[in-house]
Amino acid sequence: MEAPKQMDIDMGSESKLEAAFGPHDALLVKQTMRGCIQECLGCDAKSEYKVAPFSADQMDGYRVSEGAMSVPDVLYATEESSCCCRVCNPAGRNFQLQISEGGGPGGEKVLYYDKPLTCPAFFVVQTENGGSMDCPCCCCLPNLTPMSPQGQALNSQSLYHCDAHCFVPKFTYHENGQQVYMVKPETCCGGCCVACDCCSGKGLVYIPFYFHDEKDEVIGGQYNDPNTPQIRKVWAGLMKECCSTADTFAVVFPQGSSAQRKAGLLGLTFLIDFVYFEGHQSKNQT
Repeated sequence: MEAPKQMDIDMGSESKLEAAFGPHDALLVKQTMRGCIQECLGCDAKSEYKVAPFSADQMDGYRVSEGAMSVPDVLYATEESSCCCRVCNPAGRNFQLQISEGGGPGGEKVLYYDKPLTCPAFFVVQTENGGSMDCPCCCCLPNLTPMSPQGQALNSQSLYHCDAHCFVPKFTYHENGQQVYMVKPETCCGGCCVACDCCSGKGLVYIPFYFHDEKDEVIGGQYNDPNTPQIRKVWAGLMKECCSTADTFAVVFPQGSSAQRKAGLLGLTFLIDFVYFEGHQSKNQT
């Protein structure tokens, strides 16, 4: 799928991106418990997130320090989508995710992310014995594009990626129509499955998504190093984990990333949450 045609970004939008993303080498993306009662009844609610500055040193496996969780939020994200799409096609629905300054609604708009209506990454097939199995869907796959508040496409796009190893979640990040990163977890068995570690919980409790270059090498470090650029779901606290489907992610940007690239990679984080984590939850509810 081709990236959307690029347009010149006005200076106001560029300065907003620089102010919002430029100072930060890592971010903590915290989904709120908004709509948790609605989701308990089997219907996806509109997603809401709060984003705070973060340091990779505050991360230990799938946990982050209490201090990291209490840092004031700098960005607020809220989903705009129709109830019909959330009920009929929750794992493939179209939406816009509005990003504004501050830790709550009412801040000045910075950008928004646009996701078109697509197929889900997986669909369920019923088996003869009354069970079910996941089958990958490798066409019309989820993708997300960052847009300026004026509706101009920025120079990036995130896409879910399907290949021969279809049960390993993979995403690609593109700029100007060219792939920049393959984002996926560490694998084993020739790339056929996600690498697991029973002692640390990796692959079981949490799955870190690392940035890979065109040679499939990890960018900026090595596996299992918290300072290696990555997108990782982390423990959100007992109440949130037990009483809702809300997730929290630590995002460590590749070194030297521009503010515009960081904005694109924040969008990739939302796509990973929507496709892999929320998508599986929505699928299991149906």
